Amino acid sequence: MHGTGRCLAALAVALGSALLLAACGGGGSGGGNAAPTAQTGAGAQQPAPARTLTQTDVNRLRAADPAKNLDSAAGAARATPRFGSVTQSTNVDSNGVTTDRASAAFNGTRMTVRVTRADSSVLTIDTADAVVEVGPRADTEYRIPGAARSERGWGTLNVSGSAATLGFLGVTSANGSSDDWLALGGWLHIAGRNLLSSAPTVTSVDMGTFVDGPELRSHPTTLPVTGTARYEGYAGGLYAARYGNGFGSVAPGTEVFGAFEAVATLTADFADNSISGCVGCKGDMSLSGIFKDGATGETRSFTDVPGDTQLRLGKAQIAQDGTFRVRDVTSSLGATEARIGVAEQEGSWGGKFSNVSVATDEPRLVAGTFGGELTLNDGSQSAYVGAFGAGKQ
Repeated sequence: MHGTGRCLAALAVALGSALLLAACGGGGSGGGNAAPTAQTGAGAQQPAPARTLTQTDVNRLRAADPAKNLDSAAGAARATPRFGSVTQSTNVDSNGVTTDRASAAFNGTRMTVRVTRADSSVLTIDTADAVVEVGPRADTEYRIPGAARSERGWGTLNVSGSAATLGFLGVTSANGSSDDWLALGGWLHIAGRNLLSSAPTVTSVDMGTFVDGPELRSHPTTLPVTGTARYEGYAGGLYAARYGNGFGSVAPGTEVFGAFEAVATLTADFADNSISGCVGCKGDMSLSGIFKDGATGETRSFTDVPGDTQLRLGKAQIAQDGTFRVRDVTSSLGATEARIGVAEQEGSWGGKFSNVSVATDEPRLVAGTFGGELTLNDGSQSAYVGAFGAGKQ
């Protein structure tokens, strides 16, 4: 992978947790890093200088509660995506449909994202709060037809009151256009007490991912009624895992939290009104993350490790408005699956077709989210959630 893929991996590693997610504000509406107050004069409260967040803060947060990270990823994996943009997260309604809704805005240089919750509270994501930034640079990852494109990426850490968020945003645009862009990202939101201390107390974790852009804001005027179309582009997301007893030198209970990126390939059958695809079937999947040894507690990071995992996006029916979603995601683990075996797995995915067509009348891109969880026969557990954007080939 290169271009946007490398950008997002670089952001993930720079944040110390290999996260592929978007920053958002703490607990309520808005963001901003918390600053203590200082007494001056006759007891007056004055804001003290904002504390600079450090790599140590990041490392403490990503390791604060690995069990809750895995549970949150599994919840997002089972969730059915919500439309508007396409959003898939831990928070769902009684039917298992995502209740969070992410909406992005991009002016050519700066991006903001609002994640509206079911209770109407809003998490505000703003690249002005970036801890690290990559770009702009040439972008061929999404393979979107049309004008030459560039990409940018931002990684952030935001702490506000009793909540903290680690994350990223990435965008591909036509030469920095504020009208022709596609954004994907997400969030890992942690609530608790003393979150930046050496002994934080985590009360809840949720995460999600999204994709949004101008050409996903309205439905395609028409869709082809015959023929097929192939789409190819970028996919990336988060995964969390806990090892069982079938990995030899890897101690049971070892936990991993990281990011993956791969090529997404999809085929739309317009005669059948269906679409299916795969993440990782073309080329290797690239994995980065933090590894915490279950025996010693030692942690270490790894970057761009190739893997043979393939995430199969099962057949989904395309609605008249160009949307689709289905509970059908499975993982093929290559040699690991053959040796240990999968006990059970499930997942959901969905997306939307662009309202812009190519000369042959097919939509010029398709974008969406996906997630899955699985348990191996040795007790190992893993879950993942991600987003993709793919251009017509």
